[in-house]
Amino acid sequence: MWLFSPWADVLLFAGTTVVVTWPVYVRVLNKTGRRAALAAVLTTLLLGIVIFGPVSMLLYLFAVEAVAVGQQGIELVTSGALEDWLSKLAYSMPVTEFERLAGEWLPRDFDPLGAVIGPLREGILAALNGLGGAVPRVANALLAGGLDAVIFVLAVVTFYMEGPRLLTGAARLSPMDDVYEERLFVVFREFANNLVIGSLATAAIQGAVAAIGYGIAGVERILFAGILTGLFSFFPLVGTAVVWVPVSLWVLAHEGLGWAAFVVMWSLVFTGTVDNLLKPLFLRGSSNIHPLLIFLAVFGGLTWLGLPGVLVGPVLVAFFLALYTIYCEDFLGLPPPEREVSESVWLQRILVWLGQERQTPSAEGQEGAAGQD
Repeated sequence: MWLFSPWADVLLFAGTTVVVTWPVYVRVLNKTGRRAALAAVLTTLLLGIVIFGPVSMLLYLFAVEAVAVGQQGIELVTSGALEDWLSKLAYSMPVTEFERLAGEWLPRDFDPLGAVIGPLREGILAALNGLGGAVPRVANALLAGGLDAVIFVLAVVTFYMEGPRLLTGAARLSPMDDVYEERLFVVFREFANNLVIGSLATAAIQGAVAAIGYGIAGVERILFAGILTGLFSFFPLVGTAVVWVPVSLWVLAHEGLGWAAFVVMWSLVFTGTVDNLLKPLFLRGSSNIHPLLIFLAVFGGLTWLGLPGVLVGPVLVAFFLALYTIYCEDFLGLPPPEREVSESVWLQRILVWLGQERQTPSAEGQEGAAGQD
């Protein structure tokens, strides 16, 4: 373990990738006549072309646009244009009865707008300077990971080829009975699918849908805003509103009220409903995971391991949840929690029922053929 510790994060990321994409490898293995080495190499190439290559390019473009957005934001704040726009917006609003009453208690020379703009300017400058310093570090880490990339590819190919043997070795080292080990793997696969595919895939689609709306409204940095929307979709309660509310204000200042209202409606109707429509299609079983736990899994992994932690964090949480579920059900005798039935779950049940209906004729044909034999 001490010898492998310099690449522990790379090996953990490789193992997580293999666990999540194992069904893809099995399909390629069946297509290649059960030749494990060829299937492992082809699956790794397929992942590189379909997933890791495009994701790396998107991250590079995101870093470029993030630097540009940071520079534009700093120029906007230091030039005073932000203060002018806020002043026009504030003084154009009608004076309410509350403001009249508050004015009687405040000094005559007190400027509420000036009291707000000063701390707001300092906070925005600090955030933009932090963004400008973090993005180059991320880009340098991606470019400097040549050796880690080689180890990652070799580990993925090896884990694909030796996966069953590694599981057998882990089972021998485990103090649990074989029954619990098999059940642990089944429950872990369920949680991993819900956390990784259900959450990350939904966030990616949400970001893409939001980027389409931003592009229609005339937003310049749609890639940056779209990826940021996908990332903030993991935040409980506030979610994507952290991004689309400032974007709608930007559109209000540059494109007018009509396009700003379009961004708001697009975000509420399309971007906001992606989570409710797609997650039930990805979820499997009864593992209903709280959004706060998903948030901690993703951003805790990101803080711990960097970019690979986005995938490793949810899988580690899935492994813990699998152990906890087996302990509660098999050792404490607690019944499994019932999932809340919502419109999205009913949509999933309808799709499952339709799939069963399509399979019924073929099943009857197989039974008839078996009877003839």
